[in-house]
Amino acid sequence: MMTYREMYELAEKNLAPKAHGDGFSSGSVSAVLEGANGKYYCGVNIDLYCGLGFCAERSAAAAMITDGETVVRRAVCVGEDKKLWTPCGACREFLSLLSPENRETRFLVSLEGEKEVRLGDLMPLPWNER
Repeated sequence: MMTYREMYELAEKNLAPKAHGDGFSSGSVSAVLEGANGKYYCGVNIDLYCGLGFCAERSAAAAMITDGETVVRRAVCVGEDKKLWTPCGACREFLSLLSPENRETRFLVSLEGEKEVRLGDLMPLPWNER
């Protein structure tokens, strides 16, 4: 099992900010997701100026889903400033809908003491629970 530091280093290694031409850039945010199957999935953001891009967490989740996994145990997200990020609202919702277990996903928020926050603590009450 990777340590949080190793997950951070992998995410940092995958940072590759690049402008691909008019209206398209990528790689300024990188994420690593640890699936319940013990595998690690990486992704970077894709920004399209028309608004159709997607975040690094969803990019990593797409690779995870392709591998047949839907449960995320731990996650690390790093911006091009090399600081840790928490997922945006869209990614929070996306991950929580992949599996109810993902409300327990732990996001690293500080390497000092490996401080983490649960995805469920970042979310309001689920819209689909009445």
